[in-house]
Amino acid sequence: MKKNLVLLLQIAIALLTRLFFRALYIYPIKKNRVLFQAFREKQYACNPKYISEKLKKQYGNEIEIGWTFRNPEKFSFLSDQGIRVMKAGTFEAYKFALTAKVVCVNTYYKPTLPRRKGQYFIRTWHGGGAYKRVGKMQKMPRLERYYLSLQQEGADLYLSSSLAFTQMTLQDSFGYFGDTLDKGMPRNDILIRGADESEILRIRRDVGLADGQRLALYAPTYRSDIKPHAFGIDYNRISRALEKRFGGSWVFGYRGHHITHRESHRESASGAINLTDYPDMQELLLAAGVLITDYSSSIWDMSLTKKPALLYATDLKDYSAERDFYTDIRSWPFPLSENNDELEKNILEFDDNKYLKDVQSHHKALGSYETGRAAEYAAKRIYEICTGGSTT
Repeated sequence: MKKNLVLLLQIAIALLTRLFFRALYIYPIKKNRVLFQAFREKQYACNPKYISEKLKKQYGNEIEIGWTFRNPEKFSFLSDQGIRVMKAGTFEAYKFALTAKVVCVNTYYKPTLPRRKGQYFIRTWHGGGAYKRVGKMQKMPRLERYYLSLQQEGADLYLSSSLAFTQMTLQDSFGYFGDTLDKGMPRNDILIRGADESEILRIRRDVGLADGQRLALYAPTYRSDIKPHAFGIDYNRISRALEKRFGGSWVFGYRGHHITHRESHRESASGAINLTDYPDMQELLLAAGVLITDYSSSIWDMSLTKKPALLYATDLKDYSAERDFYTDIRSWPFPLSENNDELEKNILEFDDNKYLKDVQSHHKALGSYETGRAAEYAAKRIYEICTGGSTT
């Protein structure tokens, strides 16, 4: 009952605040202005980051780029690049949001802001493939579903990583049947093309890897009411298995979900490098030799590199009951473990040839759209919307 009252209050505030912000319509929309946000204004990351960088590189000062952050002081370096950095929740940020021609976000947009006529909303989302259910396909009460729908409103274009993502996530989960840019996830371009040796060395240095060390990245996904550290990997035991199967000296890095509590991350990272606050997940995937996750769509990203990716899901039964998946998790090409015994066994028996064949079939079955040029295509679309013309 208390939760429902809180939701009703949030819904009422959102709807009333939308009316209040219509007062800012006195300011005209600026045709060359673009607003970016990532992970609810907490990060400079994911698809918006790579689109923003490509937009700046290709079109320079023709486009005014702005980012809003909860802690803008952490991202002041963007100002030196000619990007406007604003504090979330300020008049400056709201005015910029309601006068931007294009708004590009990688998750739900503020339910308190109206979707102004004449603006163009791009949703990149923050996961490829089609794995755990999101949006209205989640098992949630009707009131929560409605509040979520307020955040999902306003999309003129979605980026898509695959046909399955379009059909299952966009259409079934979001009820979106509009325009899609079927070129993949901009954040995955670097995984497909790869990075030069100097860039890999820089990432390894930033991560804290010693010469010769290989990184096993453990990145569990978000859970609404269960602490991630309850599902900890036996880092020492699994490191020994990795050394035996793949050779070299292995060290674990723990990457917690950005929403979950930092205390849980500290406990989960005991015995590993805590990479929860590392600014770019794709760089971690570049540096990692192996990814271990449960239901995170980072499994799709890692599969594009063809490097080993494994599932470690100790709460599979409970998670399936709470959220469920678009397809049977056992049909995915990634070896599934529900405890450390199974994880050790799957590593020791890992078959490279079978894995590569299964991943290739998986990409084909999901209808992969990944091109390695998604950021370029997205930047071009934004430029055309802002200028009313074509770059071709």
